[in-house]
Amino acid sequence: MSERSIAVVGPTGFTGGLVVDALLRRGMAVRLVGRSLDRLTSVAARHRNANPELCPVLEWERERIAEVLVGCAAVVSCAGPFVEAGRPVVEGAIAARVPYCDSAGEQPFIRWVYEQQNDAAQSAGVAVVPAFGFDYVPGDLGAAIAVDGLGPLRRVDVVYAVQAVGTSVGTRRSALGMLRAPCLQRVDGRLVVERLGARRRQVDAGFATVIAGSFPGGESLMLPRHLQVDTVITHVGLPGMLSPAGRWASVLPRVLSLPGLAPTLDRLVGRGAAGPGARARAGRVACHVEVEAEDGRRRAVLVEGTDPYGFTAAALAELATRMARGNVDATGSCAPAQVVDARGFLSATGYTVREVTPAG
Repeated sequence: MSERSIAVVGPTGFTGGLVVDALLRRGMAVRLVGRSLDRLTSVAARHRNANPELCPVLEWERERIAEVLVGCAAVVSCAGPFVEAGRPVVEGAIAARVPYCDSAGEQPFIRWVYEQQNDAAQSAGVAVVPAFGFDYVPGDLGAAIAVDGLGPLRRVDVVYAVQAVGTSVGTRRSALGMLRAPCLQRVDGRLVVERLGARRRQVDAGFATVIAGSFPGGESLMLPRHLQVDTVITHVGLPGMLSPAGRWASVLPRVLSLPGLAPTLDRLVGRGAAGPGARARAGRVACHVEVEAEDGRRRAVLVEGTDPYGFTAAALAELATRMARGNVDATGSCAPAQVVDARGFLSATGYTVREVTPAG
């Protein structure tokens, strides 16, 4: 492997481990970056033939992270929760002039990357692409496909649906932070705060008819970067009581914000399974994207597949490989559709897309 290494920050977690596997399958050299040498060594032991580099960072700050990223061809960050651990990695990558992508799902972090890091990334000549996983690549790329030929948009509705629920420790910790933060949607050209589940939407997700509730997704921040659109609403439909469309949605954020409760919840989510089981990963998932043009025309597409974590790893590994090989020309803080071809990339990562009847 003569190419320069791709750094994986946070390779000891569930998603980070999958990204390492996906990069090595592509024949890429990998540099493992994290806080614990023992845990990095454990990951490296599973890949002795690949001989990955180990780079422990004891002081989690921009300067130290930049030092270990120097010389890398790209960096993938899976070190969450991103609102706590993500900023020094972005700043370090920009300082080291290394293209960057991550698996973030937290809306406040994505907004920070777009609004506060764009100029620095452009000056450094690198692309910085947050939230390049199952949340929220299908929604962003699905909208880019659906809009073809329609012109300026009045509205985009995105619905994520899963057949079975399974999460990693990192996802659960990030989700707690997301539920405590304001839920932003784009309405009439402005970001407005709405309660979780304030809106409901019913769609045919292919495997079932799903009722989803509004959720603080990334599309309200991403789509205006490459589409002319007034309103963007993201919804999530989950089976059982976990869905934002359920009765608990209006009260859960307030409960999670009760004084003294956060440390207890953080401990509890860390005690569960490290990642989803085989049944959850094999379950079907879908992203229904419907766009409405200013002249009233509507179009919808359904992005379908399985295993959101596997998709996230494949998407990050594919983008990082393209970055490392100089196949991404964009600079600055970018949405997914600004760095890849929508249809081709979904196909390359194992997901399908088809036009469907709008839900209305």
